[in-house]
Amino acid sequence: MNDSGKENLKELLAGFMDEVSAREAAQDIEKGDELFRANPAPQPSEALLAEVRTKMMLAARRRQAVTLHRRIWAMAAVAAAIMITLAAAVKLYDKQPIEQTQVKYASAIWGSEDTAADDTDLTVIAAEVESIENELSGVQLTENTNAQSTDIGDLETELIETSGDFWKG
Repeated sequence: MNDSGKENLKELLAGFMDEVSAREAAQDIEKGDELFRANPAPQPSEALLAEVRTKMMLAARRRQAVTLHRRIWAMAAVAAAIMITLAAAVKLYDKQPIEQTQVKYASAIWGSEDTAADDTDLTVIAAEVESIENELSGVQLTENTNAQSTDIGDLETELIETSGDFWKG
């Protein structure tokens, strides 16, 4: 270690320890450096390095092959999903709608386009549906000067009275 390095080390250690401890720690570090220089680590042989390189290259090739196979299968799955979706869309959006075929069939059976007038049961059901529609349209909220006369106003009043009595008792 050169002189400037030793001084920098001592300053750094002095920031964390008192002066005596910093000096001792710096000496210990210098002695450790001397031991490392006196006893260098053994270098691996060229055969061992070549074997490690070969194993690393084989592992990298296997990993690339596995990644490539996964990508191919993923792309095949996406392509299959697109083809299934397109086939379903073609089936759903056929050129001749189903409703037209049924209307033509019904008019062939009854002999006219007005199937409700030709079938008595269908006429009765249509009349009942119309009656229900008229009743529902008559139940619309109308504004009166007396809010208590409307059905909703009566319902709100009863609800308030019930809630008030419930919490009092």
